[in-house]
Amino acid sequence: MKRLVIAAAVTAAACVFAAEKVAIKFVLPPPHSSGTPKEIKSDNLEPDPGPGKYRPPIMVPAGFDKKLTTEDTKVTTSEEAVTGENEYVVDGDKTPDATCMLQLPGGVQWVQLDLGAEKTVSAVCVWHDQGDDRVYKDVIVQLSNDEKFKEGVTTIFNNDHDNSSKVAKGADKEYRERNDGRPIDGKLTKARYVRCYSNGSSSEPVNNYIEIEVFGK
Repeated sequence: MKRLVIAAAVTAAACVFAAEKVAIKFVLPPPHSSGTPKEIKSDNLEPDPGPGKYRPPIMVPAGFDKKLTTEDTKVTTSEEAVTGENEYVVDGDKTPDATCMLQLPGGVQWVQLDLGAEKTVSAVCVWHDQGDDRVYKDVIVQLSNDEKFKEGVTTIFNNDHDNSSKVAKGADKEYRERNDGRPIDGKLTKARYVRCYSNGSSSEPVNNYIEIEVFGK
């Protein structure tokens, strides 16, 4: 009987913990209609879920679903922008046009966000340009307390399947840009800095960023 009581208590505690999990709510821009989807050749492309269908929500413990990025979040880049301002990626405007877009030169580039202090990161969502049907290459998202990303680096997403970026080889899939961006599980990693890499797209060599949001506590 005692064992049954203990087992019931453990089960009840587990149910309470599960009930305390909440879905991170990403505010999405309207989908961009670009007509008939282009044929994109890639050996590493995930299936398109179809119009109006999105990935499963990222579930996190209650209290870890707060947006950490604001208009005052410091943004740095690997090279000077071709067009746009660094602040565009944290201004909350996800409209997929040049007035809201940070464009970096071609090749492997990164955008880095400074959260101001160590935070527990539950999710990162990246919006590139969804102005037409395209796939961005070598999308890598890393977290660290080291501003230079030399030590204590945690990779939470990497679809560079052939290590063409020379950053690291990854096992995640490439994906078509859509209005839901790319939500990524932060796995409750402690970090101050968030760095997002890309290496051009299937449409053009430059690197376009619309918005990056970080959630956690």
